[in-house]
Amino acid sequence: MNLARLLNETARVHARRTALLDAEFTLSWAQWFDRMRRVAGLLAAAGAGPGARFGLLMKNGFRQAESIWAGHWGGAVPVPVNWRLAPPEIADILDDAGCAVVIVDPEFAPLFEAPPLSAWRARTIVAGADQGDYERLLAASAPAPMHDGGGDAEAIVLYTGGTTGRSKGVRLSHCNLAWNSIQVGLALGIRQDDVTLTVAPMFHAAALCSNITTLLGGTHAYLRQFSPQAMLEAVERWGIRFTTVVPTMLKMVIDDPGAARFDRSSLRVIFYGSSPMPMSWLRAAIGFFPNAGFHQAYGLTETAPILTILGDDEHRAGIAADDAAILGSAGRPLVGVEMRIVDDAGVEVGVGQPGEIRVRAPGVMLGYHDRPAETAAVLQDGWFSTGDVGALDASGRLTILDRKKDLIITGGENVYSVDVEAVLARHPAVAEVAVIGVPDDRLGEAVAAVVVLRPGATLSTEELVAHCRASIGAYKVPRHVRFVDALPRTAVGKVRKSALRDDWGKGERPGQPEQADGRRA
Repeated sequence: MNLARLLNETARVHARRTALLDAEFTLSWAQWFDRMRRVAGLLAAAGAGPGARFGLLMKNGFRQAESIWAGHWGGAVPVPVNWRLAPPEIADILDDAGCAVVIVDPEFAPLFEAPPLSAWRARTIVAGADQGDYERLLAASAPAPMHDGGGDAEAIVLYTGGTTGRSKGVRLSHCNLAWNSIQVGLALGIRQDDVTLTVAPMFHAAALCSNITTLLGGTHAYLRQFSPQAMLEAVERWGIRFTTVVPTMLKMVIDDPGAARFDRSSLRVIFYGSSPMPMSWLRAAIGFFPNAGFHQAYGLTETAPILTILGDDEHRAGIAADDAAILGSAGRPLVGVEMRIVDDAGVEVGVGQPGEIRVRAPGVMLGYHDRPAETAAVLQDGWFSTGDVGALDASGRLTILDRKKDLIITGGENVYSVDVEAVLARHPAVAEVAVIGVPDDRLGEAVAAVVVLRPGATLSTEELVAHCRASIGAYKVPRHVRFVDALPRTAVGKVRKSALRDDWGKGERPGQPEQADGRRA
């Protein structure tokens, strides 16, 4: 099942339907299909033909979407890069993936004027509304022919945090993306006449959930960057029916003082993930979007991405019964997803018993790019080890009991503590450090650092934060810093992060800025 062949049929059947709604203009399927094939031709001419990889450093928009699908069409492999990362992190991903060319938004082009990204300057294509050269280049580009490399061909590489402090590329196939789109579409009841708003950044696996709209010949709109007002304006302007968000986004929308003035009656499917939603948030969201069904998802980048869904009927049953167990669950596996819970020896456990979640599904990745040992560690006999701890109840509902070791989810962004710890440890005044996630009313979790200084050293929170900002993306920088004499450890010397999280709740209230001595400012 190759995406290029599916797209070719969709474009043929729905040529006159609207494919895209944008502030600049509206495109029919025939117009969008022509542009997409020309982008594929442009990529091929720049050295990104079948089998080659190309980077994307772009905010949401139809140009990024047409570039990604141009890769699917022409056989090149898109590598969307998180634009929130620091230049050294971006360069590391582009180098690791071996990208032949990089398509960038105009606002990111200046990053390529200085090291470490200047090495890529000659291989960048700047694409934007104000880039007349790009549009002229596109108009002159010959449409590329369809390249059908089969269903197992690599379709996209998405980078996610690594356990060794370096991002790792998740290789997803055409079949992975196509099957998960179909599974999600069936579960949510997505229709051909739905207008979909892509809110999640398109370097996130969550954005893949909107692929079903493309494959059905539906209509897309893209939110360049999330804000409550921007999302509500788009819903009202274009009659949005389907969107994917994280709980913190919904909370920000509901709390926005100007939100009530927007017409949101068109919205019928709200798909959210990264964590369950507190019951109070959910009640408020249902009241605010009265015509929408709410569906929660659990999945991973490595599974393309969705594995389970808690449907709208279960949301409403949980609300009616005031049942936190239902609303705290991640729902049931999608059609075609096999799931089992195993103990440390790999033996399946009983109903309600905790263990590691393992899955076998058509969305499971090809593997990690250039990481055979890590791939072999998680893919065995067709089963993928998620690293997450969960339990299945008698009805087949999954409850996530813990997340991957040391993963922090802050405002929908995944942050691995090891990445932040590596940067903090480079400061000459730092002897030891541990990074944890702490509760945050707005972000869900905030990044917090617990630091032991070298004997005789002095260091302020501000100095440590400035040190981090030079090396990592802003969302990874600790929002809270606490200085301690020693880190709690197990008998074998491992840092007891569970104890740090427990102690945090007993000390200063997270959300208050702290000075180097731990006192509130």
